[in-house]
Amino acid sequence: MERRLVDAFYERLDDDRFASTGHTPGPCSNESRHLEPPSALLVRALERCAPRPETLLSRVVFEVPVPVAELTVTASVERPGRTAQSLFVRER
Repeated sequence: MERRLVDAFYERLDDDRFASTGHTPGPCSNESRHLEPPSALLVRALERCAPRPETLLSRVVFEVPVPVAELTVTASVERPGRTAQSLFVRER
């Protein structure tokens, strides 16, 4: 696969796989990144997981650090509910 320079944090490899670009490393280390780029990928996965028009995403909690690497991001419903539900997103 031919790689090209992009002005983005990630280059999409397929629907749930992304490659980090040179824009993702954080200010403290080239091995870990600042939280905004992976947060966007995680929220995207949450918004696409079992969408219900009558609900809103209200709270997101992250565990850090996130390495600079190729990522696969998936989300699933952990606890379904009528008025509230828990979603779980995994970044590997």
